Amino acid sequence: MIRLTRKLIRIAPTLAFMLIGEDAMAGYSNNGSIGSITYGPVPQSIPVLSGSMLVVLGFLFAVLAFRALRAHSASKPLASIVAVGILILGAASGNQLIQDAWAPPQYSFSNPSGGVLNVTVPGESSVLNNSGQLQRVISVTATSPAVDSPTSQQPRCTSGLAVQNNSFCYINFFIPIC
Repeated sequence: MIRLTRKLIRIAPTLAFMLIGEDAMAGYSNNGSIGSITYGPVPQSIPVLSGSMLVVLGFLFAVLAFRALRAHSASKPLASIVAVGILILGAASGNQLIQDAWAPPQYSFSNPSGGVLNVTVPGESSVLNNSGQLQRVISVTATSPAVDSPTSQQPRCTSGLAVQNNSFCYINFFIPIC
């Protein structure tokens, strides 16, 4: 116990400096904007399937898979098990399962008439369009020393990208260490 306490006493100043220095990343304070995304409305919308229609489409594919499995005599028990499993999962999950899979956004396009979204935190961030209508990314600008980098998730917020209402795009502003 005494050894552990001594080790913690030695480590404590280092941890304290790390906590103090979180805003000092390469001489840059993250209180300001490291980049911006300019967006605006698109005059026309693109029709897509609703969540309910996706569930109906899933049931349709389940019926087709069931019929294909029942065509072979060796897979009749498997077809019944798969059909029951799909019906239970489909009935239990409903439409809410699709909506709950979204991660909470870090930024959002909230103004229906468009505007400028200031990004203040370096790293990969999600941007949700919750403006109620289709929005188009007009430009993406990184403020020096930040750099607009590729993202691990798609679609990436780039000039010309149309983002549907309640959909995401992703941005990654990286600050290189000199």
